[in-house]
Amino acid sequence: MTERRKTLSLRLLIHLLLLRPLLSVIFGVNVEGRENLKGLDRFILAANHNSHLDTLLLYSALPIRQILRTHPLAARDYFSRHRWLFAAVNYLFRPIWIDRVHKDGDPIEETLAVIDQGRNIIIFPEGTRGEPGQIQEFRTGIGRLVQRRSDIPVVPVFLLGPERSLPKRASFPLPLWNHVIVGPPQVLKGESGDVTRSLQKEIEGLARTESAQRHKRQPFKKQCFTIAVLGIDGSGKSTLSKRLARELSHSTGVGVISDSLELFEDGQPRELQPLLAEKIREWIGAQAKQARSLVRYKIPKLTELLLRDRMLHETMRWYRTDMIVTDGSPLLNLTGWAILYREQYFSEDFCTKAVRALSSGGETTHAEEPDLRLFPELRYLRRLKLNRMRIPDAVIFVDVDPKVAIGRIETRGERRQVHETEEKLGKLRSAYLMVCRVVERDHQVPVCRLDGERSLEAVTSEALSFAERASVKSRD
Repeated sequence: MTERRKTLSLRLLIHLLLLRPLLSVIFGVNVEGRENLKGLDRFILAANHNSHLDTLLLYSALPIRQILRTHPLAARDYFSRHRWLFAAVNYLFRPIWIDRVHKDGDPIEETLAVIDQGRNIIIFPEGTRGEPGQIQEFRTGIGRLVQRRSDIPVVPVFLLGPERSLPKRASFPLPLWNHVIVGPPQVLKGESGDVTRSLQKEIEGLARTESAQRHKRQPFKKQCFTIAVLGIDGSGKSTLSKRLARELSHSTGVGVISDSLELFEDGQPRELQPLLAEKIREWIGAQAKQARSLVRYKIPKLTELLLRDRMLHETMRWYRTDMIVTDGSPLLNLTGWAILYREQYFSEDFCTKAVRALSSGGETTHAEEPDLRLFPELRYLRRLKLNRMRIPDAVIFVDVDPKVAIGRIETRGERRQVHETEEKLGKLRSAYLMVCRVVERDHQVPVCRLDGERSLEAVTSEALSFAERASVKSRD
């Protein structure tokens, strides 16, 4: 293997095994319209520009075979401030350097030379990073470039999220979700000014479409129907959650939040990028399972439930799903688990107050305070403004006898968790039933209680029928 081919292979490996995974784990990347890049031999990728993350996000959308054949335009005067940064960017991306200070050479001619070598380019028509969330007027360079090579398709891209993850003048990046919307390739002809305006309209159109979709999804209760599958460990709720999501996806897009986040369409898993909250939750959940006492179990379990609720909101915001099935419910689980720590104070009245306190986001009434003081976790959650948990739109409770549940748990061949005893599971079962009565009575949430000791096929069939009826009723 020649030295050149070794270098190319190493660069590609860095992109695939380091940059893409890091970007996905830390920031999360959802690419929509990736198919618009398939089958293109050459193209000009044009996007809005708010952040130094933009180029990395665009590379994450590229087909693998195009990674090393694509070159961004970059400002030499900015990146050359730091020798190590310039060297890294130059090695990984092989940019077309634009010197905005000395203005040596002709950027258009240099870019055309790269295109004529059969390469692709990434260009930000605004010329520089704009104010967060705003698309500045495009400079005419893109129009003059396209006019000279009108046979090369231009792919418009709208980036959403990097203006918050790493905005201009920010010192540190924030682990926030990012969205890449790839539009259909355009063949633009005409005068340079007309080409420039036409391209800007295309990208602004992608931005308006994305904005409309996000605002349309703001009233989550109506636009994204959530079904919580509740039950004690060993009830089969995790298995039922995934099977239910898969069956429901034959008629609509469905997400399922269980041990991991999965999306289904037409009964098949859908490709997705992981959310940072999911990775953190998986790690914390593993710590909770290793706890040897309820005291040590409490904090990691509470944290895991809060992250699961966060995942629910992030999934609603960023993924295109009309329905989400959750393995358990952060709100209902947290309320029910109080029975293991303050059984003497646990009652239906407490459940009513706890559900309200955890979901309202506001202050409790004076009459509720004495009861809630008995549970310091509720006070801390209120102080930290974490008491905005979502009440599910429907609940399926998978009911099994604790003895049966223990028998199923034993077949896993794993060490039992601290709460997985017949006594504790019996208490949790009664607590969950009580919480279900409260949300059904006070919040008009439809609840279906299933006999979890029947066959999985029978339980799935009844759960599917209930979920479809509840979903249709919510839209009426």
